[in-house]
Amino acid sequence: MYKHMMKPIDLRKLAKNFSDEKSKEDRHWQRNDAKFRAVHQRCATYDEFKQIVEAAHLRPLDRNETLTLERQPISWNQPATKSSALSSSTNTSAQSNFSSFHQQITFTAPKNITEFIQQWRRITDDMKLEYLSMISNLEHLFQADIPADLLHELPLLYQSNATEKNAELITNVLLSLSQSKRFELIKSFLTDKDKYELNLLFSRLCSFAKLRFSVYLLKEMYFTD
Repeated sequence: MYKHMMKPIDLRKLAKNFSDEKSKEDRHWQRNDAKFRAVHQRCATYDEFKQIVEAAHLRPLDRNETLTLERQPISWNQPATKSSALSSSTNTSAQSNFSSFHQQITFTAPKNITEFIQQWRRITDDMKLEYLSMISNLEHLFQADIPADLLHELPLLYQSNATEKNAELITNVLLSLSQSKRFELIKSFLTDKDKYELNLLFSRLCSFAKLRFSVYLLKEMYFTD
């Protein structure tokens, strides 16, 4: 009658197993954060990267260390004055007029992903990298979500503006995206074409020696399941 009775639960063993699993998970996230820090600090060698990762458990990681996008102060709300609008000559070329029109588009720095998406869709492709460079809180903006088309657009934007400055900017954007809560989900929806374009982008970014190791680490994050 009592053969099939459940054995009493060993609470100590259960607590120990839980503690062990929790420690493993903590170490995993500490090392993961250390990888982000290594990318941001532009580690030049594998040894530097290894030292940062192995020391990850020694102290709590300061979130400001993980990603601090260094940007020059930008005046977002500086309206174009009437005098500057009237100063354009009637002989100005169409290209100059086009540039003047662009210079008059002003935004308030986006406070959330919704505002970012609204502004992103309003601006033309030739302005998008400059727009990204003006935002100092990319990591915060992308923390909860990632714009669906952003990963598709980055390779194309860089392809037409392949400078070292833009390479650093794209690397920072990719790093910010990789820290989003929805990063793994977005990765799972990447098509073969998306992956090909991203892989090509990483190869192009690697052409700059000082970014090479950081880009290598980022590539692992994007292409490792």
